[in-house]
Formats: sequence, structure tokens, C-alpha cells
Amino acid sequence: MKTNARERSPSGARDDAPSPSRQPRTHKAKAPRAVQKPAVRGQLTLLNHEAMSLPLTGYLACALTGLDPASKQTISMVSHEVARICAEHGVDLYEPRTKTDPDNNKEIPDAEVWALDREKVVNSDLLIHLCQVPSTGSGQELEIAYNGLVPMILISHSSRTVSRMVTGIPSLKYHIEYTEPEELDDELHTLLSRIRPVLEERKLAFTDFDTNIVGASVRRFRSERGMSLETLAEAVQLSPASLSALEESTDRTANCSLLQLRRIASVLGTTVAELVEPDSTGRMISVLEDWVGHRAAARRGSLTDQDRSVLVRRTLQRVIDSLDNTDGTNAPS
Repeated sequence: MKTNARERSPSGARDDAPSPSRQPRTHKAKAPRAVQKPAVRGQLTLLNHEAMSLPLTGYLACALTGLDPASKQTISMVSHEVARICAEHGVDLYEPRTKTDPDNNKEIPDAEVWALDREKVVNSDLLIHLCQVPSTGSGQELEIAYNGLVPMILISHSSRTVSRMVTGIPSLKYHIEYTEPEELDDELHTLLSRIRPVLEERKLAFTDFDTNIVGASVRRFRSERGMSLETLAEAVQLSPASLSALEESTDRTANCSLLQLRRIASVLGTTVAELVEPDSTGRMISVLEDWVGHRAAARRGSLTDQDRSVLVRRTLQRVIDSLDNTDGTNAPS
């Protein structure tokens, strides 16, 4: 068995892997220690892991649709062991097979399944993927995790061939290959202990994304321009429900692509910077004021606030005139 930082995943595998047989050795559970928040949010901060431990969340991706009884039993057994080990390491593991199973939860609409599972993936601190059986749904979950910068652990039996579309994902990921259940047990315990500092630091760094900045900006610009949700959605080729979710969700949950942001900004007549960092203009003016003040002070000595304001206006007007002249020069005759 081997554990490495390479890739492995679901889209390609054989269905002839032996199911786990022997009972894994048990490990004494360790209760998570008290959490101590750092002084600065959104900044990678090295933690003293002897003194504190953050609770973590995980997402277990695996095949669920169209499974034969043997494959379903194997996935159930491995899932149970993985969930148990995660719990011992303070990782609360979400399992779609217990919430949105296609056989046991048929009453949940397709769109609701997609929205629920996607939200769980992007808000997780770790995604664990079981590569026992090829799965279109798991492939989707891996792509969502990649776009959300969610670290991954790929787990496969040594008899399986895993799709290169999974093993080739250029993200932070680890791969456990096992032959016997005892190996999976030991390797997962070791890996979770080793990467916990990385997961905790990421969790702290990503807290700033748990606010609604982009969605609120989109809604504000749309309202200022008297544009309906349906009109903007049609212009950017999104469904009204999808655009509404973007406006209402945190930035981490929405996690819209750069292409989507650029298209939305273009239709609204603004910039991506104004959507992502609404106070960017204020910061730019502040930097410009400092720059003008330093240059003028070097020539004339100290400046009054009124003199600095006048110089900033003149500098901005020169920039605007320069842009106008450039537009006029490049404009077709």
C-alpha cells in the first residue's frame, strides 16, 4: 500500500475489486481540544497544535447511482470506516449517501440535490473520494472541490485503475491505495494527523469568504440600473434561480467563475474589481493622495489638506484626459 501526494479518482475503475473482509484495528478516539481564534482573520497563522484544535468538516464523495448490490455493500462498508476514522480526528463528515441517495431519497428534486451537495462541497475543509466505482456525480463533486480550493484525499483499492481525469487534477490532494482494510485504517489515521495543520490554516484563511460581497455588489449595481433579475440572467446566460442564488449566497458558496464575473460586470457597465472589492476606488484614491502628497512635499515642503485635494483632482483630470485622447486616437474614422 502507498500514500502519496499524487492523484486518483472515480471516472475509471473496474468493478472486480474484492470487498473489505477483515476488521480494521480500532484507534482510541481523541476529543477535539478547545479552539483559540487568531488575532487576524483571513491570514495564514501557524497554530500551536498542542494547545488547540479546530473542528473540521469533510465531504465523502462516492458512486451512488446504478450500483449493483455487491458494489453498494463495498461502498457502504468503506464509507462507514472512513466516517469513523474522520470522527476520531475531529472531522465531521457529510455523506450524500445518507441524505440524497437516488434510491432512498427519490422525493428530492434534481436541482435541489445539486444545490445541496455543491454547497456542502465548497464549504468543506476536505473532500474524500472513494474510487471504488466510476461515477459521473463524483467527478462533478471533484471539479467543484477543485474550483473551491478544497483539499482532496483519494482512496482506491490496489486492484483498481483510476481515471487520469481524476489523478490529473492539479490541486492539493493525497492518494491512499490499500489492499487490506487494516492498511486503509492505518494510512488514513496517519494522513489525517499529518495534514490537520494544513487544513486548520486553510480554514482560518478562508473565513473572509464567508461573507456576501460579490452577490451584494451585483444586486446593488443591478438595482441602480433598474435591471430586473430576469433581464440580467438572460444577458449573462444564467438561469434566474442561479443568479438569485449568487446574489444571496456567501462568496464561498457562490464561487462564480471569472468568465461569469467578467460577463456580469460587462452587462452592468462596471468592472470585476468593483464587484469583488467594492471599496477599491476609495483605496486607489487614498494611494493617489499619498503619492501626490509625497511628490509635492519633496518639491515644496509640507502641504495643506486643501492643496493636496487640488493636486489629486488635477492628477485625476490628467488621467481622464489621457484616456479620452487615447479613445479618440483609436476610434475608427
